[in-house]
Amino acid sequence: MSTGPGRKFLDLWRQRVSPVGASLLTLMWVLLWGDLSWGNVVAGLALALTILLLAPMPHGPQRRLTIRPIALARLMLVFAKDTAVAAAQIVWVIITGRRPREAIIRVQTRAHSDGFLAATAGFTALVPGSIVIDAHRMTGTLYIHVFDVDEGPEAMDEAHEQVLRQEERILRALASDDELMTAGFRPGGSMKAGRLSETEMAEFRARQRAAGDTSGRSGPSSEVIA
Repeated sequence: MSTGPGRKFLDLWRQRVSPVGASLLTLMWVLLWGDLSWGNVVAGLALALTILLLAPMPHGPQRRLTIRPIALARLMLVFAKDTAVAAAQIVWVIITGRRPREAIIRVQTRAHSDGFLAATAGFTALVPGSIVIDAHRMTGTLYIHVFDVDEGPEAMDEAHEQVLRQEERILRALASDDELMTAGFRPGGSMKAGRLSETEMAEFRARQRAAGDTSGRSGPSSEVIA
């Protein structure tokens, strides 16, 4: 069996390059540029492959990837809409000369996965006007700077609910049924599936304990820091 540079490169490629990861990074590149052209897609793909080869994601527990196409399409469409609306709002603040009302909010996410915490932080940070300034993996907590929010507690609540809805869309698109239930959601890709009742959640946690799974984080919460 050959052990030359070519063989080593192929082994490295198989270990580090994921078609799904490359596709998502390429899609992010195209969305950031706002130009769907062959040149931009090729450039994004080349950059994605380079990132995966040089800075691979750490290997976590083995699991089957769950992709729900309709939920994934909804995730990307809502993300594109949120990005456009947020950009327009920032432009309006600049044009009118109004001083923005900034805030830092703390949002405790529902997912019990570092990967989904990172995905939620990434999607949130890509929306203009939102900057993730810190993330605590042990508690699943995100600290987010919001460029402009309306006055009143309702506006603050809406700011953190937007983050939680973003997380739910990500989970509905990519999480397994067990991961959804661990986060407190009923399985399925539809946002209308809703959350588990207290009885359903207690039964699910009992099954987890019986199976020896004691992982978990506390439920979602938010707090306005400044």
